[in-house]
Amino acid sequence: MSMHAGSPLASRQVLCEKLLSRVQRTLGPRAARALPLSVLGALAAFATPAAHAQDSAPLHVAVSVPPIAWMVDQLAGEHVEITTLVKPGDSPHAYDPTPRQVAELSTVPLYLAIGVPFEQVWLPRLVKNNAEMQVVHLEEGLNTRHFGSGEAHDHGHDETHAHEQEHDEHHGAHEGHEEHHDEHADHEAHEEHHDEHEGHDEHHAELADHQEHGTQHDEDEDLGEADPHLWLDPQRMQIVVERAAEVLEARLPQHASEIDANEQRLLKTLSELDAQIAQTLAPYKGRNFLIFHPSFGYFADRYSLEQHAIEVSGREPTPREMATLITRAKDENIGTIFVSGQFSQTAAKRIASSLEAEVAVLDPLAEDYLDNLKHATEALKAGFELTDSQ
Repeated sequence: MSMHAGSPLASRQVLCEKLLSRVQRTLGPRAARALPLSVLGALAAFATPAAHAQDSAPLHVAVSVPPIAWMVDQLAGEHVEITTLVKPGDSPHAYDPTPRQVAELSTVPLYLAIGVPFEQVWLPRLVKNNAEMQVVHLEEGLNTRHFGSGEAHDHGHDETHAHEQEHDEHHGAHEGHEEHHDEHADHEAHEEHHDEHEGHDEHHAELADHQEHGTQHDEDEDLGEADPHLWLDPQRMQIVVERAAEVLEARLPQHASEIDANEQRLLKTLSELDAQIAQTLAPYKGRNFLIFHPSFGYFADRYSLEQHAIEVSGREPTPREMATLITRAKDENIGTIFVSGQFSQTAAKRIASSLEAEVAVLDPLAEDYLDNLKHATEALKAGFELTDSQ
């Protein structure tokens, strides 16, 4: 019976020879030769599944929020085991890991951060508890908008500033990704990936148009808390996908080609989603919507909308602020108040009652990223149409 290299039988023979060599060193050549080959074969049968299991064991990856878990799953699928810290209904602004999660993270080799508030406090502690854990900040270098001390009343200020710098930020991110291609020059799939990104030149030109908005932030101005909801902008999400794919390919080199193919597919899907949303919301450019927590700022920036927040500096509005919001909403004929499950809906429902308006959900943390942004788009469109019909 012939054997070819790489066949199961050939691999078994090689393993038996290795075992025989080890037994010879331990027992001596004569005693080793006395062992039947069937005994070594049985040992090989034991060893082979164990070695295979070790090679194919999924990489344990921790993330903070469900949309990032969705992205990692899209990229690496069965090759990763994902721990998501913030569960549906939790607020990443007031979240603390449970003791059980802290214990689980003590053995996780990779944490993909996105810049949510609790990570600033907990990541240093988690790293101290697990020095072997690699922490990758997917949000690093991306231009960040801020809630600002007047988020609920001074709208558009941060949005303008974000557009002024986004061209440079996006270009810089792609230059970093080109270095990634150089490191994998022998990988043909990456060469195709590089060609695909040439299409971003048109995006750069479009972002340059935003520079005509000449409003500049005072460097001494208190920008307030950074808005962590970067993933709600599909174009920023594409950069996050590229960075995550690079890390996962490095950690799972045996599956790099598969991850790269998934990356290409996901980037294409996100690009198509972005175009679809832009087309749907194009008739409503410049319009504003009223939301309890200002979590959809990046989404609003991307599609030339403005969000008005009911929440002021992380708290519900005072009676005077509530009266101001109601007056403004009446003047603008706002017919829909948007809420999310992570925050109290009391104030939003009170305003909606005063306006005889509807309450609709915009969830920044829904795990099915694509369906969630499609839902948000349709919900905003319906809200604008309701306002126009009044």
